[in-house]
Amino acid sequence: MKNTYFAISVAIIAIMFVAIGIQNVHAQVNPSLSNSTVTAILNQFNPANQAIPTTSYVPPSGCPMPQSSNATGTINKIQCGLYASDPLNNDTKTQEQLGANSTYWVYGGDAPAENATYSYYQDTQGLHIGVQAPANGTYAGYYAVTPNSNAMLFHAVLTSPVRTVPYGDFQNGLYVQTTQAPVNYVTCVSITDNIGTVWALVHTYGSPYGSLVFDTLWVDTSADQPLTRDCTIITNGHNYLKLYVDNALVYSSNTLALGMPAPFNAFLEPQTSYDGAQLFGTYNDFYSALDENVKVINNPSNAAVAQIVDSSGNLLASAPVILGNATIDIGRYHLPATANIQVLDSGNVSLASSPAVQSVYGGDVYSVVTNNGNTIPLH
Repeated sequence: MKNTYFAISVAIIAIMFVAIGIQNVHAQVNPSLSNSTVTAILNQFNPANQAIPTTSYVPPSGCPMPQSSNATGTINKIQCGLYASDPLNNDTKTQEQLGANSTYWVYGGDAPAENATYSYYQDTQGLHIGVQAPANGTYAGYYAVTPNSNAMLFHAVLTSPVRTVPYGDFQNGLYVQTTQAPVNYVTCVSITDNIGTVWALVHTYGSPYGSLVFDTLWVDTSADQPLTRDCTIITNGHNYLKLYVDNALVYSSNTLALGMPAPFNAFLEPQTSYDGAQLFGTYNDFYSALDENVKVINNPSNAAVAQIVDSSGNLLASAPVILGNATIDIGRYHLPATANIQVLDSGNVSLASSPAVQSVYGGDVYSVVTNNGNTIPLH
């Protein structure tokens, strides 16, 4: 995937850093890194992706569908939004076992072609992928990649091993990449050099052969940033992109020109130009979902609001019922949310509810049973 690398000029990065200030940025400000420091670190981010062979479409599997009820006022799940899920820390496997028996992930990268040292394995801490540059300044990377996916929401917890490297750099990211040429992607990535580590959201524009232009959409400028962070990327690949870091919204836009149509591949990948040691990115809690929203359809005519309430009775999210339907955004939560679906009238009187606590995913669709005992099917 990463065979050719293009450096970002300091001038371009400086312009991008100015642009960051007008985006929807949520970052600590006390203490903070200087602009020149952040620019210097961002300047180390310069991988270029190449397209990988298309793999077979893998439909959602293992999606929990609770038993439906025909009782009036019941809310039944009629579509589960979970696309794929892998905790990545539920088994211990060697590199040979992962490579030979993988049913979901495919492992690859340019490290073998660069004669770079690499390895990967899985244990109770997660999936570990390590790489060491063959020479100072020569980039090498290795990855685990999903099959083609029509999901919009991708989540993983990423851990980088060190806060600084003596020279060169180390990058560790969750990449969501189009499966079509040109090669464009978005990534939630940590970038580490001899100054420190920053986390950023980067988008690329490319050619059929690799990435050419890097657009930094968000960067955390705080000092002493965590080496482990929770990343959720939500995108339609055209104009819409959100990033949640540690369950906080740090970037959102619906006016982009991403140029990365679905289906997507998701990559877990470290890359480095540091040849002093093999450094490992660690990954766990991967999942993808069809959407960030839960839909509740076929609501009664007097319904005013649909809401998701956790098992302790706390309101997680709600949305108005418009023309019989409600669309509830739960993208900021770790999924699945263990919750009930409820529909209320304008006086907050309950009109309908799910029969039991549900495992709620973005992309779920629920339908209210009408007074004739029917649940409207999904079309």
